[in-house]
Amino acid sequence: MFYTGHDSRNEYIYKFVSAAKWDPADAPKPGNEADRLSIGSHYLDRGTLYVARFDEDGQGEWLALTPDARTSSAQTLAEALGLEASDAAGVIIHTCDAADLMGATPMDRPEWSSVDPVSGEVYFTLTNNSKRTADDTEATFTNDGTAINTANPRANNESGHIIRWREQPDNRFAWEIFVFGSDTASDSNRSGLTRDNQFASPDGLWYDERSDGQGILWFQTDNSDNAVAEYTNDQLLAVVPGTLGVGSGPDSVIDADNQSQLKRFAVGPNGCEVTGICATPDRTTLFINMQHPGNWPADGDALIQDATQAAGGKVRPRAAMVAIWKEDGGPVGV
Repeated sequence: MFYTGHDSRNEYIYKFVSAAKWDPADAPKPGNEADRLSIGSHYLDRGTLYVARFDEDGQGEWLALTPDARTSSAQTLAEALGLEASDAAGVIIHTCDAADLMGATPMDRPEWSSVDPVSGEVYFTLTNNSKRTADDTEATFTNDGTAINTANPRANNESGHIIRWREQPDNRFAWEIFVFGSDTASDSNRSGLTRDNQFASPDGLWYDERSDGQGILWFQTDNSDNAVAEYTNDQLLAVVPGTLGVGSGPDSVIDADNQSQLKRFAVGPNGCEVTGICATPDRTTLFINMQHPGNWPADGDALIQDATQAAGGKVRPRAAMVAIWKEDGGPVGV
């Protein structure tokens, strides 16, 4: 299975299920000189594309985007789109319209996803949505004014949130909100965030598998022009989901009782977006990217400096990849 999101206001989360079963022989490994493009085509050229509907009871369903799928008006999807009965390519060309017709749930800018390789739980960042409205009377059209729903419960959601689900049989899944972004003073601070871990606009996301089963969920932010941005720059945060248990639908898994498990790990320079993350196989070095910083380096001759310090004179900002490691050489995050 492959998960993807349409990074736009009030668009959708998708899942592609390959027609081909995974063959471990296709895994990249030293000495394997196989044609990686051909292997990718083998898994991605044939299969079924689904779009997610998040129901109010914490359950959900993957809706097949196939020509013979039935819309809410009882038409086939091909008929509703004005296509020939077997035009699967036409459905894919009109993916967004097909998702509309099937009754998928419009989301708050779905960007990155990551899967816990042990439990199979899927995490998705919903970055923000300035056009989410409180009720249908304010809604105008799908991309500009869709009303709140249970999976996206905040109007004018400037801070975003992270959603999580577990796959179930028959294209069903169970979901909950994992954490809401917010500043500490906001009435919508549903996760009880404090000055030590407040964040907004979650974006980059990576689940770091650990041999002890206590994997770390790392996520990064791409935030601006709100109360959180006035307090801190974009950042990298970390949490061990295995210590938190399971939530229920719209209730945040991270709350006032356990949100101390969510830690701010690193902060970028002024004006940057923290994005992209990976680690060495032994997890002793973590790599993150600083995209479009506004003032780094403040002192081009300094080896170590405060990344939030305003630049002195005319210094061209430089995007950079940053390597982070522990002084004792152990795994980062442990």
